[in-house]
Amino acid sequence: MENIEKLQFPALDITGTNYISWVTNVELHHESLGLSQTVKENNNSTSQEKAKSVIFLRRHLDESIIYDYANMRDPKELWKSLKDRFDHQKDITLPLARDEWQSLRFQDFDKVMNYNSVVLGIVAKLRYCGETITESQMFEKAYTTFHKSHITLQQQYRLRGYTKFLELIVALLIAEKNNELLIKNHMTRPTGSKPFPEANALDAKKPLKENNTFRARGRQNYRGRRRKYNPKDRKSFQWVRSEQTPKEKEHQGNTSQKREEACF
Repeated sequence: MENIEKLQFPALDITGTNYISWVTNVELHHESLGLSQTVKENNNSTSQEKAKSVIFLRRHLDESIIYDYANMRDPKELWKSLKDRFDHQKDITLPLARDEWQSLRFQDFDKVMNYNSVVLGIVAKLRYCGETITESQMFEKAYTTFHKSHITLQQQYRLRGYTKFLELIVALLIAEKNNELLIKNHMTRPTGSKPFPEANALDAKKPLKENNTFRARGRQNYRGRRRKYNPKDRKSFQWVRSEQTPKEKEHQGNTSQKREEACF
């Protein structure tokens, strides 16, 4: 566990599958530490520089590989032995990278970022093996592998005249995010639906007179009836009809008189 914490990059695996990236990392770190001359032929490095280089190389080797080179103290010999053992990875990587490039299609990826990562990985493998992939080839790989339903979009991107593959990726990412936002808004509230009104929105719109009438009926004694309070018994109460006013009696008398006059 302590050895893993000291590593600046992944150690060389015993199968050699990561040899290409491992060589690149070692060369860069050797350059930053001033030890790049220790692995070259006819170098004039000091014994201290050679020791530092050997320690650095052995620290970034798989434990199974360290035992095979435990007696080597010259970084140049260790570097050459590792190259003879694992440098054939170029011959293995090249046909695999070619096949991956031929079968690569933009329509097979659900995210633009995933497609970009795969493209850059395949291009890096091909370039390491000696084959150069140009920007125009990367453009054509993307345009010609669009889904058939996106023919119009493919033509529009072509007409924009991008000069760098990164510019095309940025444009595709922006379009992807805008489409996701559009779909999200549609699923949240479909077309034709309206947001729900507030709880008191309807009551607030009613006229003030109508609300006062409703409250008055609620406070009075239910349409002409009122509660009569009995002081002798506070708990008991009864509902009684209110006494008729003189105007009501006079109105009833006029009504009965009219009925009598109209009867033959």
